[in-house]
Amino acid sequence: MKMFAVLFTMLGLLAMLTPDSFLQHEVKQGKAKAVAVNFGTYRNAVNDFAIARPNAFGGIPIPISLLDLPSGWKSMRAWTNRPDGGNIYVWGPVQGAEAGEIMDLFMESYAIGIKRSGSLVTAHGTGIALPSFIPNGNIVSVIRP
Repeated sequence: MKMFAVLFTMLGLLAMLTPDSFLQHEVKQGKAKAVAVNFGTYRNAVNDFAIARPNAFGGIPIPISLLDLPSGWKSMRAWTNRPDGGNIYVWGPVQGAEAGEIMDLFMESYAIGIKRSGSLVTAHGTGIALPSFIPNGNIVSVIRP
């Protein structure tokens, strides 16, 4: 009888702990997805601008005021961009699962990954060398207009 009391007490404690930890995981995952969509929106606006004006900004960031972003859009991270050497780089800091969510959003593209030791590291492995102005650990999208 004591064994059943201990068992049901343990099950009761487990039941009380699981919903909170599950909820916290869901909140973190939801925030990571929101950051991914936020980055994707910014990156696509930079891409659209670059396609329409391929030589408009040589070496300096395209100002956010010139991008066609949705009304009310606010950056969730310090996203930035810079045309350099025929490519446009879009990058920003990420935390936790955000990088993975961004790569998933872009279907594990070879052109999106994390900068590690000077190179783009994608879901497929290490790719191209990245310019030194992009900090290590940032999510990076390489656009070739």
